[in-house]
Amino acid sequence: MNKKEKRHHLIKEIISHNHIDNQQQLLEHLNKHGIDATQATISRDMQELKIHKVHDGSGRIRYSLFVEADKASDDKLKEVFKDFVNSVAHVQVMNIIATPLGAADIVAAEIDELHLPEIVGTLAGTDTLVLISKTEAEAKILNKQLLSYLN
Repeated sequence: MNKKEKRHHLIKEIISHNHIDNQQQLLEHLNKHGIDATQATISRDMQELKIHKVHDGSGRIRYSLFVEADKASDDKLKEVFKDFVNSVAHVQVMNIIATPLGAADIVAAEIDELHLPEIVGTLAGTDTLVLISKTEAEAKILNKQLLSYLN
């Protein structure tokens, strides 16, 4: 196992078994296990491992691994929509998705993984996701598809 693989494995273990709410805490845990890394390296690792901030049961924010189900991509997106999407609105070349606080990045990650041709850009806040299309016609097609996931 090379250094990066070892670090990734350890990051997943730390995130899974500890309440980590910032990168400094993660760096400290890695240091305790003999891994010396920079914040930039950890940031890239977290992106590669699909680690996102989520609300835990007590309302606190912590890092969590994005768990991918063993289903077809479309089915996974439907599941994410049922769990995390409150509404979808079409505005000109955009689709605006409302989510519970802290869930927009989870929905964005799942949508981005699909590489939908109707989407040229994705912006995610804490509870709002904006999908940008090239044309209004593409945005309407996308809107119809997204709305079907809410039913």
